[in-house]
Amino acid sequence: MFKIPDTYYQNNEDYITLPAIRKFIDLHPAIKSKRSETRIELLNSILAYAEQSDDCKEEVLSWIDAVLQEGIKDIYLQYAPLPDSMSLLFTTQANIEKHLQIYMKPYLNPHICMNEYGKDYALVSAFYSEDTYGRRITFTYCKKLHTYDRLKHSSKPIDYPVTADYFLDQEWLLVRAKPRSNLYVYESEGFVLEAAETTTTEKEIRQVMCLAGKIIGVDVSANAGKAKTTGVLKNKIFKLLDKYSQTPAEISEIISAHEDLIQRIYGTIQGICMVPDLCALPQSMQSDVMGDISNIIEKYLSINWKDKRIFIQDRDAYPIKISATDEEESKVEQTAASTEPLQTKTLFFDNKKMLYKNKSCDGVTFRWMRKNPIPSQSSSFCVRIAANPKGGCVFKFSEYAAKEDIENVVFSIING
Repeated sequence: MFKIPDTYYQNNEDYITLPAIRKFIDLHPAIKSKRSETRIELLNSILAYAEQSDDCKEEVLSWIDAVLQEGIKDIYLQYAPLPDSMSLLFTTQANIEKHLQIYMKPYLNPHICMNEYGKDYALVSAFYSEDTYGRRITFTYCKKLHTYDRLKHSSKPIDYPVTADYFLDQEWLLVRAKPRSNLYVYESEGFVLEAAETTTTEKEIRQVMCLAGKIIGVDVSANAGKAKTTGVLKNKIFKLLDKYSQTPAEISEIISAHEDLIQRIYGTIQGICMVPDLCALPQSMQSDVMGDISNIIEKYLSINWKDKRIFIQDRDAYPIKISATDEEESKVEQTAASTEPLQTKTLFFDNKKMLYKNKSCDGVTFRWMRKNPIPSQSSSFCVRIAANPKGGCVFKFSEYAAKEDIENVVFSIING
């Protein structure tokens, strides 16, 4: 039977996951299988299908390449405008492909699971494509790393694939990899824990970011404009939070129906704060008072509303955790249960004023709706979006997400 390396074959690495395997089989009626079969049995059926012809083998290998961009991923996104010389060079597909060819190694197979790797990253493939998001260049890198199991006191070498996308029209560089702990630099002579050099998912991603950046002529390590870009990203994250935490129509209608009463409450508070010769409510604070009153009413309606679905239905996402820092560096950390809308929690409203005043948010964790869920999946997945102090934006997908779902989330920031 056609074989692939253990990194992709074994379940404990979670590269080729059960949802992806079942989706491939569903699209290929010629592959006979049962829903009760294990992941290995189902994957073996796909590998047996690859043996039927060269075309089938190519199809399976291309599928594996695509699947490696899905699932649980850490993604780093950085604004990376091209220098003028590269912008001129990259005006045509022919020029782009000719430039990329310079960096390709003829001895490497363009399919990631068909090569033997060493301790340095190898550029497995680099190709140009166009889709609904525009023009892009996709780079696939791979190297070997050691993993160490501290409970079993054992190590093993694994392939560590990392992919990068450069979106030419938007000028953003995106790099994704599977998050792993207990990673060590690969040594061909064998693993010795005491002498091993540690590494992290972030270090590996940044290494690939630099490698891809060199090919497109971008210095991703440059600090120029980093603070400005970080500020823009925090505003984009805030806008995303605002979009997916709008007041439900049912609650807005109640607030509107009591507008006269709210105005009277405002007048009462204004009157209390008008103490002759001692205190007067400044004009600049009057809108704040009205906002505080509305916020209190919305808060108690929301946290006590019996049907929580109004904070979820007809939305592509809803927040379950936020973090933000105001101009005085006071920190906000808010968490709801893994599927419970943050909008039903007291803390959200207690800190809403600060967020909306600054129109900035360090990070948000969302439950995001899948575009095309399959029966064996939940309808949503968890993703954290945060501005990175080192520059750029970080996305942490802690549940399986298809490529289309990942890019839907990423472009909510790029186009936000």
